[in-house]
Amino acid sequence: EWLDKFSNVPFEDFNGTRQARYYQQLAVSNAVEAIANNQQRILLTLATGTGKTFIAFQIAWKLFKSRWTLQRDSKRQPRILFLADRNILANQAFLDFGAFNDDALVRIKPGDVARQGEVPKNGSIFFTIFQSFMSGDKDEPYFGQYEPDFFDMVIIDECHRGGANDESSWREILNHFSDAVHLGLTATPKRDVNADTYEYFGKPVFVYSLKEGIQDGFLTPF
Repeated sequence: EWLDKFSNVPFEDFNGTRQARYYQQLAVSNAVEAIANNQQRILLTLATGTGKTFIAFQIAWKLFKSRWTLQRDSKRQPRILFLADRNILANQAFLDFGAFNDDALVRIKPGDVARQGEVPKNGSIFFTIFQSFMSGDKDEPYFGQYEPDFFDMVIIDECHRGGANDESSWREILNHFSDAVHLGLTATPKRDVNADTYEYFGKPVFVYSLKEGIQDGFLTPF
């Protein structure tokens, strides 16, 4: 049922200016199929420069337009958290999701939270960095002000850089929102230094390598 609903939502082409490449379509399709099959931890591995944020946007777009949530009752649009480890990445993702209405997008910044005295909750797609979410009082970092079931999906950008690491304090964020679907994005193939990423998310639902990108003409050799 949900796979049909996702399939009925066309890819957003930004008024004809951005067509999804074939591998981006496959990545999105495999990810939403995993969601339709109630998979909680999903990993996409694509080489740098192949448009992982664009893929994440299209996944969010399909979930949003089909009104998918963890409850799967279609009563509301999903609430999605986009987590990065650098402000430049969070800011870029915020811009890349520009096809959503302005009131749906929320950029969470510690300064704004401190001024307002609470975290923003009006919105659908929230963007922040790990470090901001770990800010706040020691007894209650900012992420703790959200109910554990507030977000239906958490997208972790460059997830090999700490998000899935058992030793990382950032893991507290993922544990807090453990009921949500966690979608990890990484450009790093499996190897010893990021084995914990694969242990946490499981086998990638889609892989697109640097070599494939070069062969297809989308990337260039160093």
